[in-house]
Amino acid sequence: MTNTTNLSNSEILTTNPLSPEQINRYHQDGFIIIPSFFNRQEIEPLYKACVEDTKLQENETSFLDIDGNICRFTYFMETQNTLLGSIPRLARMVDAVETLLGGKECYHWHSKVVRKEPHSQGYFNWHQGYGAWYYDGCLFPDFVSTFVAVTSATKENGCVQVLKSSHLLGRIDHINSRGNMITDPERMEVILKKLELVYCEMEPGDILIMHGNTLHYSENNQTDHPRVLVVSHYNSADNEPYDLEGAEILRYRPLKKLPDSWLQDKKYDSVFIDKDFFNQQKTDDAELYAGVGNLEKRYSRLPNTRKINEMP
Repeated sequence: MTNTTNLSNSEILTTNPLSPEQINRYHQDGFIIIPSFFNRQEIEPLYKACVEDTKLQENETSFLDIDGNICRFTYFMETQNTLLGSIPRLARMVDAVETLLGGKECYHWHSKVVRKEPHSQGYFNWHQGYGAWYYDGCLFPDFVSTFVAVTSATKENGCVQVLKSSHLLGRIDHINSRGNMITDPERMEVILKKLELVYCEMEPGDILIMHGNTLHYSENNQTDHPRVLVVSHYNSADNEPYDLEGAEILRYRPLKKLPDSWLQDKKYDSVFIDKDFFNQQKTDDAELYAGVGNLEKRYSRLPNTRKINEMP
């Protein structure tokens, strides 16, 4: 077996690169879904960690949607040699992202485990990833997001919905509603009439890969079982925020790739460790957390800082 410890990123390549058809579809539609991107043996320990292990839930960050319902994420910024920390560094992930960025080097912006509890009412309103990250000081929409299905994702349990080709609209102004960055409701009403809505239903191991400007949304979970995704966001190396004061956590950090076989060969030390996670409620600086940076600074850059419940 080859020792990969001293190999450079350019020497660690995926064994299953994106096809020309997948690349073209991504640039045309703003997203692609790839079935069985991870196999059952790779997903099974992740399922046990995200669904059956209560320790993961102890590290959740809670926030309210625009209607006051509770939503929960488990953020992780560091990519330790754990199962969770290895996923964003796998060659199949990094190579896909860098291909879709036109060959640019990428870095790990942040990741999160998104768990929707059975019959939970929380939902995520329409937004673009870059709709928020623009206000963190990133000049270009050079972001790619990946959504790995740990459980089935269906219409009934709140799968991600996207608007096809909405990335071609460019960045749309967002407003702050209860701490959520959501798309300008007036403009969103018109966009919904013009673009095709797609339900991104997936089976465990499938992946959704999305452009930073693609509009997306998800409903509440109406089923008796949790819906779990592992979501990773990547930025291009030359697109770190121009102002890092108070948001050093968003700085470019070289990403050390891992071979595609890393999970199958169980090269990771553990499924996760507590220090993998960043819990906004537990940090001493509530204005700074993984993937968001300085909230006060972000909101000060908004063109309209009125909350949606204050609008006429």
